[in-house]
Amino acid sequence: MATASRHSPETYAVIVGAGSGVRFGRSKAFFTWHGEPLIASAARPFLRHADVEGMVLVVRLEDLEAARDLAGTFSKPTRVVAGGATRSASVRRGLAELPNGVGRVAIHDAARPLVSQRLLESLLTADAPCVIPRLPLHDALHRDPALGGGSVSREGVWRVQTPQVFDRALLERAHAGEPEAADDGELVLRLGAQVVYVDGEEENIKVTTPDDLVRLESAGVGVRVGHGFDVHRLVPGHRLVLGGVEIPSDLGALGHSDADVICHALMDALLGAAGLPDIGHFFPPDDPRYAGANSVELLRQVVVKVRAEGYVVGNADCTLVLEAPKVGPHRDAMRRILADALGLRPDGVSIKATTAEGLGPLGLRQGVAAWAVVLLRAVEAQA
Repeated sequence: MATASRHSPETYAVIVGAGSGVRFGRSKAFFTWHGEPLIASAARPFLRHADVEGMVLVVRLEDLEAARDLAGTFSKPTRVVAGGATRSASVRRGLAELPNGVGRVAIHDAARPLVSQRLLESLLTADAPCVIPRLPLHDALHRDPALGGGSVSREGVWRVQTPQVFDRALLERAHAGEPEAADDGELVLRLGAQVVYVDGEEENIKVTTPDDLVRLESAGVGVRVGHGFDVHRLVPGHRLVLGGVEIPSDLGALGHSDADVICHALMDALLGAAGLPDIGHFFPPDDPRYAGANSVELLRQVVVKVRAEGYVVGNADCTLVLEAPKVGPHRDAMRRILADALGLRPDGVSIKATTAEGLGPLGLRQGVAAWAVVLLRAVEAQA
């Protein structure tokens, strides 16, 4: 639910994701994490907050088309612009795209996908021309021997994060003359302007190296579990699609879409865990748009819906009941396809296959069934 507006000055967010990602090994903004690009996850808290009217995405030149496609899915006006050679240059290009009338701007890194509504609310309600989230230093600091060695006092030293919120005119003045800095707060401090600090959040991780993805996975607040089930008749003349893989078989599954019982069980498990309606609500079986639909693509849509509720997938466990044919040779391919759709590594998806030992409709090869259990992690602290 979006936070209620207090009629504050019109605010836009500038999401900066134009870096090359040297330490990460690739561009981070469009790295797929839990079914969507990092920059989409970074933008989502601003889409949910009523005081943010729109945003600007600043991306690499080669990501412009993908960013425009993404912006078209957002619920608020979103402009897209190519970044500059440095972070400061990219911010300036973002500022230049702000509409007239915008009086306040939040600058945020595309590589920080876990901004909570609580933190955003704290920043947007602070009465100051510059508001920055900060965290204390706990580790001892030592200077490199090449620079003289010795320890460095932690007193008066803080770790700072984004989003950082500014009066637009102040930030534009700080960027006059095209100065360079590690962040925009540094440029404002050079002007001697008033800066207010609020408590940052450890969960507001910036993805810098691949190891940070592990920290990202463990940073969620709270978990939810969902269970799903699906069954389809087996008949001649139809395809047998399981976990996104078409398996050679004399009998196939009968259904409105491709009748992939594993994907359908997973979708219901995800929707149930997130407290959303079942798949029949979103993809009605009498809707011609979904005739013969690829269930993996429908699964991707469900992952996006779950992510919009503030959750990412932790892992998925599936059990398939099918007398024949054997699915073992196809299991690894299924895991890869489903993991990609769920935003997981393949080891985050389990597919177990068993038979009904000749008992009942499943044992007589009259049908195929699947059960799925999923774990969701909340990725934002609730306000």
